[in-house]
Amino acid sequence: MENRQTLLLIARSAFTEALRPSFHAVLLLTGVGLIAVSPVLSSFALGDENRLLVDISLSSMLAVGLFLGGFTAASSLGDEIRRRTVMVLLSKPVPRWVLLSGKFLGIAGAMTLAQLSWVATLLLAIRHRTIHSRFIADEIPVLLFATAGLLLALFFATLQHRRGYSFPAALSPACALLLNLAAWVTLCLSPEGDWVSPLEQVNSNIFAAMLLVHLAVLVLSAIALTASTRLPTPATLAVTVGTLFLGILAGSWGNGETWSRFVPDLQRLWISDGLIRGGDVSLASLGWACVWGLLTILGMLGLGVALFERRDVG
Repeated sequence: MENRQTLLLIARSAFTEALRPSFHAVLLLTGVGLIAVSPVLSSFALGDENRLLVDISLSSMLAVGLFLGGFTAASSLGDEIRRRTVMVLLSKPVPRWVLLSGKFLGIAGAMTLAQLSWVATLLLAIRHRTIHSRFIADEIPVLLFATAGLLLALFFATLQHRRGYSFPAALSPACALLLNLAAWVTLCLSPEGDWVSPLEQVNSNIFAAMLLVHLAVLVLSAIALTASTRLPTPATLAVTVGTLFLGILAGSWGNGETWSRFVPDLQRLWISDGLIRGGDVSLASLGWACVWGLLTILGMLGLGVALFERRDVG
């Protein structure tokens, strides 16, 4: 019971600290911007433009999430180890596995909050559709609600900053709330102007793809947290980026190779290629992919605990 309370306290503290760095706000807005321009980029496609829009957006979510998770993990635990402030907790005493697990839960919460903003932006982009040379009148509500949501979030964060609070910590939840509100309101409006169910305008496979991309980001965040127990920030980012590339290659080029057994096969969580070809995601496949992702996270955290237990932080 005591370890559980300590775990929750560390997780809450790590969540708050993960939202405070300026890079969180920068990468959050970068992700929103990259997804927002996907309707423009997809207009150059020769095939199904709306499917390419989803593919570009999912790739942006994965790429920005990779760096956000890497930087957050490195600053959450790695910097505390190097500054030796982690000794304040370990001298309580707090078991090291509780500290590492709590840090990951806090980081996962911050990453989920950022992903909610990106998911909302993707839903707005899907409702807007690919931009062509002629303007379509039903795009106006999407542009108005999306712009209003983002500006209100920035205005709220600015007010909080003037009151002495952290700008990034105020911006992330405000974006998650207001952009999702804008997305679901516009999805309830059909192109003809009628009120419809929002699920009629978004394929359920897209929700599955967004869930798996978020799970992949959490896997990479767990890897970054594990690496930060021993490595400085640049090396932690290098390990995380390298794992992403090797994890993508492991599914296609690593069959039967010895090295592929030691790298998470992240192709299991990347279904965008199948969506472009018109494939569907079954509930069984989605469930097994989620189980694999969660087990991979637990395995990475177990490795992190083993590395952290032997780390001299005194």
